[in-house]
Amino acid sequence: MRKFLKTLFPVDIFKGMKLTGTHFAKVFATANRRKVKMHVTEEYPEVPVKLAPRFRGRLTMLKDEQGEIKCVCCLACEKICPTQVITIESGKKEGRKTKIPTRYDFEMERCIFCEFCVESCGFDSIILNHQFELAAYNREDFSIGMLGESQNMFGLTPVGKFSYSDED
Repeated sequence: MRKFLKTLFPVDIFKGMKLTGTHFAKVFATANRRKVKMHVTEEYPEVPVKLAPRFRGRLTMLKDEQGEIKCVCCLACEKICPTQVITIESGKKEGRKTKIPTRYDFEMERCIFCEFCVESCGFDSIILNHQFELAAYNREDFSIGMLGESQNMFGLTPVGKFSYSDED
């Protein structure tokens, strides 16, 4: 008789449903009550990208206030580079006591962005900027030097000129 009543009124199922309903109500009442948005991704390019302060982008050569190149051709960056992507030829300029690079080539396609070159520079003449859009259609566009419009070390690449990064 008792077995028949248990079959007719499934008490164990109601106990399980009560336990599940209680747990569901607790989770439902406490979930997502924070003031912080649940939105994790950034909607690039509509929203400017916030890069980490230590982000390492493309190598850029700096100039001083008079517009002169800060590099004095000490070759420290060329010597310390583990992938040997920097090539410098030095020369002289009238009215300047220190050497000036006549050729400064940087092969970005082989660079590992280790920042050893920047750390070794005692004159703060090169930096790794925050340009992260480094895509190019041609392999030659990754060869950066002191001359030329699109492969110039002093400015942004053509892609970077239209960057939505908050740094540039």
